[in-house]
Amino acid sequence: MAKHRGSGTAAIEYPTGMNQNGDPSQAWIKVKPDGRVDVFSGTADIGNGAKTIQSQIVAEAIGVPFDWITFDNSNTDSSPVCTGTFASRATFVAGNAVLKAAKQVREKILDVAAKEMEIDAADLEIVDGDVIAKGAPQKKMSVADVAGAATFGHGELITGTGAQLKPYAAIVDAGTGQVDLAPHSAISYAACAAEVEVDDETGEVTVLRLVQCFDVGRAINPTLVEGQIEGGAMMGLGLGVLETCYPYYPDTEHRGRQFGAYLAPGMENMPEIETVLIENPSTDGPYGAKGIGEMANNPQPPAIAAAVHDAIGVWITELPITPERVLRALEKRSAGRDQPTKHGKVVAFDEELSLARVAHPEAPVKLVVE
Repeated sequence: MAKHRGSGTAAIEYPTGMNQNGDPSQAWIKVKPDGRVDVFSGTADIGNGAKTIQSQIVAEAIGVPFDWITFDNSNTDSSPVCTGTFASRATFVAGNAVLKAAKQVREKILDVAAKEMEIDAADLEIVDGDVIAKGAPQKKMSVADVAGAATFGHGELITGTGAQLKPYAAIVDAGTGQVDLAPHSAISYAACAAEVEVDDETGEVTVLRLVQCFDVGRAINPTLVEGQIEGGAMMGLGLGVLETCYPYYPDTEHRGRQFGAYLAPGMENMPEIETVLIENPSTDGPYGAKGIGEMANNPQPPAIAAAVHDAIGVWITELPITPERVLRALEKRSAGRDQPTKHGKVVAFDEELSLARVAHPEAPVKLVVE
């Protein structure tokens, strides 16, 4: 009877920028007479930093300071359509919508500035809130002055609109399911290495360390990206060793009657976490960004399962990896029953079973081992 340590790895791929049922995002931007910029977008910020990221995209595209941007997604009456914050689409799809709108605004600012400065618009650029003549930086005009001139001198409203909608696949083979256009716009990749300690007397699994690499395309805001991934790591840890809805889902028998009865990770469960961002820009994402929202909690559970196998030599093929399941697997191994080869590896989630869970949610999550 002892505590054993082991390590395991897992790698995943994840589609982003999906078009599942139309899924458009739209944006509208206007510049006020003082040069400050109002962005109207329907994207709900659920803690993923959508307001910050889209404001950064607009500021970069126009060429003004970030603190000049006001982002309004207060209600669906004043904002254009956005079908939702889901499918890891907020930065990718809605980000492209605000980028298109911001580019229109930039061109209109340059057009008005060209009239005021008597310089061709093609010879002007916007840098940190100033319209500057290329090659002659002493010739410049603030965006605020340009906006004032547009409002009071030219009778113009500087505005821009943008919409992002991935085209539908035009040809679908009913026999094979093959399409002429993939439903996603980019593929993100991630890997996780887990170190665990397993007590073969109690069956308790303690995750000691998680090292994760995520291909994020382009980290528009590295701090927000790392926060998203580290939050996902804790969710993945919960899925791997603690969280189960209740014993007989969807039957409510024996269901916990209060939140404290649901085992979710707390600070005492938090392992050492190291995050590595890999920037492999997407050709279709705003400034090369890819979505990483939902995939942030995907690689940890299989990595933990592989680490448990490395520690005690048994595969736990259902999640979460509870003490009871660990002890039962050890008992089966001792009896020479129901264990894959010692050198097996987790290769995938059971796809057939995963599809079956759509119709039968009570089916347990399993891993494919070979």
